[in-house]
Amino acid sequence: MHKRTIGIIGGGNMGEALIKGLHKNNRVLVCEANAARVKYLAKNYDVTVGELSLTVDEADVVIFAVKPQDIDDVVLNMRRGGITLPVQKRHKLYISIAAGLTTLFFEKNLGERIPIVRSMPNMPALIGEGITGVCPGRFASLSELKLAQEIIGVLGETIVVKESMMDALTAVSGSGPAYVFLFVEKWMAAAKKLGFKELEAKQLVYKTLLGSAHLLEKSEFDASTLRAKVTSKGGTTQAAIDVFVKGKFDPLMRDALAAAKNRSEELAK
Repeated sequence: MHKRTIGIIGGGNMGEALIKGLHKNNRVLVCEANAARVKYLAKNYDVTVGELSLTVDEADVVIFAVKPQDIDDVVLNMRRGGITLPVQKRHKLYISIAAGLTTLFFEKNLGERIPIVRSMPNMPALIGEGITGVCPGRFASLSELKLAQEIIGVLGETIVVKESMMDALTAVSGSGPAYVFLFVEKWMAAAKKLGFKELEAKQLVYKTLLGSAHLLEKSEFDASTLRAKVTSKGGTTQAAIDVFVKGKFDPLMRDALAAAKNRSEELAK
């Protein structure tokens, strides 16, 4: 069976997560500027690490996995190398995981009618447990969107949204792991304040977190119902919940997500 050729521009953490999930069943080309990183990727994965021109020219699917602040240099080098002309003439799929960059940005810089799919993964994608929002550009067909989902699917689950919702998705799931880590960080600190040692607090908090997440995923009940089931009136859990309510946890969460969404809009190109 003919292997699909996938070019990945950027071999950082998220680029490596893609490589890890794709290199066994596809021919993977990687363009990475950091020499030490190039050596590492070539040693650990069945990939071809080469120049930008090779990565773009030979690939059936090109993935932009560089940081948003580096994308201008990539586009500039593509222009200098004369790559943008064949990009416009040859039909191949482009996928971006660079936060904040719109499909219109790529259409303007690489050719108006290129099929581009924008995606926003989150940190658990590094272990194949992510959730990635995807939205198609104006010229990406349904089959190309499905192909993008299949490819990005190596990072975890995908959800298709309108591009107008990408900033909100960034606030909810893209930045979401940090909210969980912050909560765990403070939960751990509070546990130690009650007298538990570091390893004890870690065992109690981590297992409670993971068990509760799995229960939520597998249960027929939603989060609100499960929370009510564990909260007896006048009991210990109710005492804790009352403190969260008094501290305005609900509006605090809304304000936090709104701030993340607004910042995402400010950073978008």
